[in-house]
Formats: sequence, structure tokens, C-alpha cells
Amino acid sequence: MAYGDLATMISTQHEDLLDFIADVSPDDNPLSTLFGTTSASNQVHSWTEDYQGRPTSVQSSVEGADATFADLVNPTRRSNVAQIITQTFKVSGSAKAANVAGMSDMYAYQAAKASKIWKNNLEYSLLRASLTSGASGTAAQMGGIQATVSSHYTNLNSGTSLSEEHLNAMVLGVASDVGNDQLFDMLVLPLALRQKVSTFTAGATKNVDASDKRLTRPVAVYESDFNVIRIFPHKDVVNAVATPGPMVLGLREDSWKIAYYRKPFRKELPENGDYSAGEIIGEATLEFRAERANARSSGFNTTG
Repeated sequence: MAYGDLATMISTQHEDLLDFIADVSPDDNPLSTLFGTTSASNQVHSWTEDYQGRPTSVQSSVEGADATFADLVNPTRRSNVAQIITQTFKVSGSAKAANVAGMSDMYAYQAAKASKIWKNNLEYSLLRASLTSGASGTAAQMGGIQATVSSHYTNLNSGTSLSEEHLNAMVLGVASDVGNDQLFDMLVLPLALRQKVSTFTAGATKNVDASDKRLTRPVAVYESDFNVIRIFPHKDVVNAVATPGPMVLGLREDSWKIAYYRKPFRKELPENGDYSAGEIIGEATLEFRAERANARSSGFNTTG
């Protein structure tokens, strides 16, 4: 209950109401639910990534020749910055004292609601944040997925209709680079483009029960020429017509980790009046362990 929202508080006090509240807020956060987690020991989080390209010519040696040496490619150092995400909540003394339908403890209810909002904000940042190192008076931001996937990025002509050919081209581009066993296994796209995928026939899209207990609903899958891809419609993927246009992301789940510098926690804030206040605080960044195993395309038409 928002502080000072007396009219709403009165409208939910006990009369002949059922003692529950239906929460219809969107809680579709597949990335922060499915991605693994790790720890960051510093606000600038670093790790190494190795890649060995395929040969482009025949290698042969002369019989009896001396050994020759060529420098091997060293692992690449990658880094991202930890982003502080906060969500406050505040409950008036009157609201805490009221016998409100659907909640035995107004403060605990608002704290739980703030935690859900915190996770929504983390999900949005995992997708959309642009790397900002931060400075005095400027918040640091992690580099999100849309700003990170670059090795296999195609910006199509605005208004291109998403087709099976486009999806299979994304798969082939990654397969040619990193191999069949490292292909992306998630397709994350706007809701309208998910409807477009439903019309695909060659890959026989279908719904299957989620064997992963972290998923609470059936998941659609598409069988490409190389692997099976789970399909996740997502409210936070770029869907605007303006450049770069609606976007499709091919992600390999195990190549992404959420690195927590500070796991989310609840902090009680000082009271300066007739209310109780708190804040959900967490600091995290996105770790990309195999950027080349992912793909990104933009410029699609969501209406046809």
C-alpha cells in the first residue's frame, strides 16, 4: 500500500471480500530465472574467454623438417561492471494497523512486491543496459545482452518479415563459427514476432512441458537443421519500429551468468514520521562466457 493512499486502503478493508489479492502483474523473467549465478569480487568483474578458429588452409610438413613455432592465440580478457539496482517501499502507520483483505502484514506484502519489481528491473537491465563505467554522480551500468552480442549481428532492412530462412541463417552463422555443440538454444523475441514463429512449418514448432522446474509453463520449441531451440516471447526485447527495429536474440543459456557483487537484500530505512520504509538493494553484472555462441538480428516487421 502506497503511503498516504487512504482511499485505496479503505476500499480493501474487510467487508464481504474474499481474503486474497490476485496479482496480475507481468512476471516473465526467463533470463534472470534460467541463467546461472556466480560471484563478483569487485565492481569491475573480469574473466577470460578462449576461442580457436577453424583452419582455413591445408597444413602439411616436409619430411625431416625442423620444428617451427607460431604464437597461439591467448585467451581474451572480458569484463563488465556491477550495477546497483534499488527499489524502495513505504507503508503508513495507519495502513500497517488496518485489517486489510488479502494480507496479514501490509509491510511484508509491500516488501515482497518491491522484491518482484527489483527482479523485473534486473531482467530489463540484463537485456537493455548499455555499459557505463560510472563516475561521481553518475550511476554505473552493466553491458546487457543487446549491447554485447556483436560477432553474429545482422541489421536487416527495416520492415523485414521474420521467416524460417532468417532463423536458420542465424543458426548456420553460429554453427560455422563455433560448432554444432555450442549453438544457441534459446530464441528470445518480442511477443508479436513469437506469433510469427507460430506460422513456421518446416521446424514443426510445438509446445512441450517444461522439464526444468524453474519454468512454470509449457515452452515452445523449434527444431532447426542443427538443434532444438526453446522459444521465449519477452516483453523487454526491443520492439520499436525506430532503428535498430524489432530484434530477435539467439542465446546459449550456459554461456551467460549473473555475477552478484551484492546479492539482493532488504534494508530497513530510518523513520522520520508515521510510516515504515525499506529498500531492496542488490549489485550485479552480466558475465558472457562465449559471446560468439550467440546471435542477434534486428529490423523485423511485427505486423506482417
